[in-house]
Amino acid sequence: MDSYVKSIGVTKKFEPHKSLRPLSFCILIERLLNRLLSFIKIIAEYALGIHIGYAIGWLIGLWVGHTYVKHFEPVYFEDLSQLSYWRLAPDMFAKNGAMIGIAIGIIAIAIINDRSLKCRIISLYENGCTNPNNIARRLGKSVEKIDRKMNKLIKKGKILSE
Repeated sequence: MDSYVKSIGVTKKFEPHKSLRPLSFCILIERLLNRLLSFIKIIAEYALGIHIGYAIGWLIGLWVGHTYVKHFEPVYFEDLSQLSYWRLAPDMFAKNGAMIGIAIGIIAIAIINDRSLKCRIISLYENGCTNPNNIARRLGKSVEKIDRKMNKLIKKGKILSE
């Protein structure tokens, strides 16, 4: 008597929605991390601009305040409140200079980012990537923003339209 043993196994069914779940989850995590890193990059850039603007504005304001006190200090004081004003005048100029420096630092970072984006678009365009969708994907920017920049660059004659 021959005995036949049948192997009992569990067959796996291919279920696309379950097998692609880890892949879509990885893509989602990658997109979230990219957005988080770009957000951190923007914060770091503007924080650097704010700090540099604050330091330069403070120093220039302090210098202007000392110059103001040196050249415009009255010879005679009418009361003691004027004495405290003239002692604190350089600090007031420095604080105001720091606030102006912060504003200028923020504006400078925005201008630098705009010029950098234009240069990257021109570089990609010269290397043969002329589709705004491809440029936006490579730079991680929105297609509408790239379209606007490309239209401005075409009007200025920096890139040629197709």
